[in-house]
Amino acid sequence: MQSVRAALADSDWNLSCAKDLDEATEAIALGAIDALLIDLENASEDDSFDLVQLMGMFLCVPTVVLMDRFAPSVAMELVKLGAQDVRLKSEIDGGWLVAAIDCAMSRSQMARYDTLTGLPNRGLLFDRLNYAISQARRYKHQLAVLFIDLDRFKFVNDTMGHEAGDSLLKTIAGRIRECMRESDTVARLGGDEFIGIVTNLNDGMAAANVAEKLVERLSEPVTIAGNQVTVSPSIGISVFPSDAETGEELVKLADVAMYQAKQTGGSGYQFYRPDLNSDALRRIGLGVALQRAIRGHELELHYQPQIDIQEGCVTGVEALVRWRHPERGLVPPDQFVPLAEELGLMVPMGDWILQEACRQLKTWKDQGVPPLRMAINLSAHQFNRESLLEHVLLWIEQAGLNPANIELELTESSVMRDPEATAETLESLSAAGVGVAIDDFGTGYSSLAYLKRFPLDVLKIDGSFVRDVTTDENDAAIVKTIIGLAEHFGLRVVAEGVETIEHLEFLRMNGCRYMQGYYFARPMKAEDVPAAIDDIAARYQQRASVSV
Repeated sequence: MQSVRAALADSDWNLSCAKDLDEATEAIALGAIDALLIDLENASEDDSFDLVQLMGMFLCVPTVVLMDRFAPSVAMELVKLGAQDVRLKSEIDGGWLVAAIDCAMSRSQMARYDTLTGLPNRGLLFDRLNYAISQARRYKHQLAVLFIDLDRFKFVNDTMGHEAGDSLLKTIAGRIRECMRESDTVARLGGDEFIGIVTNLNDGMAAANVAEKLVERLSEPVTIAGNQVTVSPSIGISVFPSDAETGEELVKLADVAMYQAKQTGGSGYQFYRPDLNSDALRRIGLGVALQRAIRGHELELHYQPQIDIQEGCVTGVEALVRWRHPERGLVPPDQFVPLAEELGLMVPMGDWILQEACRQLKTWKDQGVPPLRMAINLSAHQFNRESLLEHVLLWIEQAGLNPANIELELTESSVMRDPEATAETLESLSAAGVGVAIDDFGTGYSSLAYLKRFPLDVLKIDGSFVRDVTTDENDAAIVKTIIGLAEHFGLRVVAEGVETIEHLEFLRMNGCRYMQGYYFARPMKAEDVPAAIDDIAARYQQRASVSV
């Protein structure tokens, strides 16, 4: 190594020599080195030489390998294992070696580290995890994988902007790093999800100490642009080898455990529970997949036109959520919306629907589509949170819309859960200019007092009444009564589930002006809506001409 020492004599680098791979590995674990130079011929003469161990060292720090004789096949294999550069020792001089080390560090940083936080990225995470598993198996140790997800991060990102969100993530990344040993790995999986790998454990339960430190530290307020922001972590823990023996499976089970932690209220941790039965695992797995879908752009909105049959034009659309699963294809809402309700995902999913619907309405406006009302279903969880009006107005303002363009659809059960709070919320929405509709009217509470008490704009007749309106006297009587009530209270009435000309004519004869259903159009993708509006108007004009 004399030639190497001489080449680095005038540089800012300090050279430290390890007598064997074990000593080098220990130095890396202690964070004592920034880059690694390996004399391959000298290393391979060591009795303890292990290519797997060598590969593990490559994964920890930027590495340049020096060879006596250049062998292309060996050089390629070393690069595949993770070395950034392979060079001949005979070519060593000060300028070349310093440049090689600097380039190795730059390449390593770009390829393996998250650009925002500086933490290892997904690729390096799994490389390090698989190496840690091989070492744990070799030395009969345990290791734990901690899946860390931030509660309320999306709210911060949406209300304060992406720059504030990025600043928060960098602070959180630093705090996670503080809570773990130098020999452990902290990686950013994506978004507000982080992974911690805690190694050399005699007892997997010792990971709870790390998790407790993380919960306490990450729950402390963060100051961003003069404002204090508070988030908290939900942490799931899986342990090698008791829970799983592969990196992918350990991360998956830690993810499931994190989801369990979030379901118990967040701001805590949970170990993976192997006692869950297969059905519970399937449901939790689907819940995890749905959570990923909300963040990973697998959800999409379809839109069903609402028709003014008196004018023969489309006056609004209802936004309906669909899940385009990467393996199962388009999942209908009746298969995942109840699960989202049960697992507490309606708030984040509903927030996405609100934001996306507003964005789409602005897109149509910019394309010259005639003015439309956007009807958006609101879950009871969304409606009953204190920040509802703040969220709604935020996304309306961001999209550059008028509040009158938005109509929130609520069920009877959600508005009657707490009448006093409901009245206050509806009055604030009404004062802001946001429309409110009662969806599926007649299927919920029998009390009609709220029609007088609450500031409402629309009653929607449930499709189950419309379906048999021409053959069932009871359904016909219910529909007539709802139309009469709406007229009495000065409310607009919209009939859902209109599928035949007979439905249309019955409703028209009884004073219902606004309708939606398969007779006019099925729910469709956003790009198909402008053409559907023109088609419905053309059909009306054609029918009006025939009538004349």
